[in-house]
Amino acid sequence: MEQTDKADTLEIDFFHLTDVGCVREVNEDAVGFWPHDEGVLFAVADGLGGHNAGQVASSLALETLAREMDGAPRRLSLQNRLKRAMQAANLEVYQKGMTVPELRRMGTTLTASLIAASTLVTVHIGDTRLYLLRGGDFTQLTKDHTWVWEQVEYGILTPEEARVHPRRHVLSRCLGHDLIPSIDVLTMDIRPGDRLIQCSDGVHGMLPESEIAGIFKENRPEAACMAIVKRTREAGGEDNISVQAALVISCPPPAMKSWWRLGL
Repeated sequence: MEQTDKADTLEIDFFHLTDVGCVREVNEDAVGFWPHDEGVLFAVADGLGGHNAGQVASSLALETLAREMDGAPRRLSLQNRLKRAMQAANLEVYQKGMTVPELRRMGTTLTASLIAASTLVTVHIGDTRLYLLRGGDFTQLTKDHTWVWEQVEYGILTPEEARVHPRRHVLSRCLGHDLIPSIDVLTMDIRPGDRLIQCSDGVHGMLPESEIAGIFKENRPEAACMAIVKRTREAGGEDNISVQAALVISCPPPAMKSWWRLGL
């Protein structure tokens, strides 16, 4: 789908898919896309917890995120609106997990990105990833909040060792487990031609980054997402599979950014 703002300066080609995979019986991932006056918001959540609690956590997080963004005061900066919405999502998941016995200790990752004018704002917790494909460079913009990522940062494990380590799925941070979690916030300029890819660990844990990059270099978002799901299933599909892609067709130059970027 394409979304154009009122000034006809931002144009995005967007597509997303989620799939149960080849092994799991329930899809505990959730994906969302919401047009806003400023641009578009899209998110991936990967739930965890027994008795289908992960499915509840991921869906609840996205529902709360969308509701809070709709009701957020426009006087706040986009960064503050999006972070507050994610904090509200955490509180909803945390409280439900505390009050419903069968949902106890449920949680979810959440990576949510807002494209407005020529600005990208992302809030992130967990091991869902956001990548940027710009020209020939494929860059992971988010940091995995996992035990193995911490070991790589300390120099204890190499990235290659971390990729196959038996504890690679152990999260150090997620929504729903702490009353006030630490949330990463990213803000950067975007350019026409940029491709933004969000995916759960069911994708990046099965496919090498070089293959993910190659698929998105060669295809528009819809075809790329379909190819990613197909290839991940062919590689074993050991987890739920979720992928989102946004191609920036056009956007205003940074000098033309609006007042809301400054949070006035």
